[in-house]
Amino acid sequence: MRKILLVDDNNAIAQNLAKLLQRRGYEVQIAATLAGAREVIEKERPLFISSDLDLPDGTSLELLDMVRATDADLPFLIVSCHSSSHYEAEAVRRGATLCLDKTRTSLVADKLIEYAYRQSCGAPQPVFHKLLYVHADTADTSNGLRSGVLSAAMLQKGFYIVTAETLAGANDLLLEDDNIELILCDTVLPDGSGLDLLHSQRHLAEQYGSLVKLRPLFILTDSKDLATEYQYRQEGVNDYLTSPVNIPELIRRIRYFIAPQEQIQTAT
Repeated sequence: MRKILLVDDNNAIAQNLAKLLQRRGYEVQIAATLAGAREVIEKERPLFISSDLDLPDGTSLELLDMVRATDADLPFLIVSCHSSSHYEAEAVRRGATLCLDKTRTSLVADKLIEYAYRQSCGAPQPVFHKLLYVHADTADTSNGLRSGVLSAAMLQKGFYIVTAETLAGANDLLLEDDNIELILCDTVLPDGSGLDLLHSQRHLAEQYGSLVKLRPLFILTDSKDLATEYQYRQEGVNDYLTSPVNIPELIRRIRYFIAPQEQIQTAT
């Protein structure tokens, strides 16, 4: 597998992102300077490149020009603390694939994982549907399905999952990322419940109108209490699934809400 090239003179940030990618099975090469990045690229074509805008010996735009002189298709992501209005138009004109706000660390991490999957599969820029999975402990099996297992299985079908472990964290992500299309949520969270999340989303939609997207919400839980399920359905959740979760069936139901109708029958 070709390596992902991360270019950043902040070693702590680069190492954290590298570890995140390596835990998912991707190989990573780190460069701290423009010269170091050029040396890596001359030896081997990376899987894709993510580069900070400002480097000790230049900018990522110079690196971008070098890459585009010989390769028009290699994904090149630019991350920066600067306002995108200062550089994005020029970066896109010169061939940047995507420009990201470096302060939005979770979004940067999500995009790196997304592009790693895209490139390693050899698929030409597939359309991914982003889902939010809200579960008090995304590493355990209390709802019959590990977060990692769910994420891997869903990714194969074109659904990319981001996670939150609290109600507050979920609301922050939903306000920050307009690309989230649907929510999977447990009934019990450390600072609230799935119903609280449903109500908070409705409140924001009523308060801000079209500025806030009201996403479909699925309950994914190990609770088999019929009274709880009845309460959630009466409140208007879009679906309620109890463990063990059948992933193909989950995908079929999700597609009903977020995929074009002609694609519903393609779920397996």
